[in-house]
Amino acid sequence: MKFKVILILFLFISSCISSYEDQVNFKEDNPHQSLNIQEQETNQNNNSEYSFLALGDSYTIGEGVLEEERWPNQFVNVAYESGVDIEKPDIIAMTGWKSYELINAIDQTNFIKKYDYVSLLIGVNNQYNSRPIDEFESDLEKLAIKIKNLKTNTGNTIIISIPDWGSSPFGKTFDREKISNELNQFNLSLENFANRNNFKYVDITEISRKALFEKSLIASDSLHPSGKMYLEWAKKIFETWIN
Repeated sequence: MKFKVILILFLFISSCISSYEDQVNFKEDNPHQSLNIQEQETNQNNNSEYSFLALGDSYTIGEGVLEEERWPNQFVNVAYESGVDIEKPDIIAMTGWKSYELINAIDQTNFIKKYDYVSLLIGVNNQYNSRPIDEFESDLEKLAIKIKNLKTNTGNTIIISIPDWGSSPFGKTFDREKISNELNQFNLSLENFANRNNFKYVDITEISRKALFEKSLIASDSLHPSGKMYLEWAKKIFETWIN
């Protein structure tokens, strides 16, 4: 009887030792098993992209240039090259839109997410169509509410100045000084609006005025910026907004 008990204990202990050795050998053959799981979790956290919504008019939709030449698309590329991963932008913009038409478009859009970055470039068509500046300023306050509802709790917003279309070849038949003065007033309203709402503000108007001397900065329609000018905007917007 004692012999049977001893034999059973021996077999049990041998089985445990064999099982333990198998586990050790498995770990030695697969030294990164636990690390791989940890790395996957880390990679999932590091691979997150920031979402981006661009609001505006022809200058945001990129009238006269290819999709990849629009400033929001080039901005994403500039950010990526600088180590910031931003998704392809969602764009709500159309040529000819005034501020209140942008508001209507936002109201009619079914948003399925909130955004980490929201940009606003609007007002040139208000000025071009001689709309009152106080109407524009009233629309900006409405846009502020909508932007705050569209961005995440930690989301970031930038207000972009209106470019000076009077500096384009199209503008030569107009009173360029009058256009510049009026746009300066609109841009002052935009800058004050940004400051009141703790939004960032970037001046790309001076870049647009270089078109008086650099024809390559204008698209083939003789009015809107070329991809080259949009790239200059994208770099300055990134420096102001992200850097």
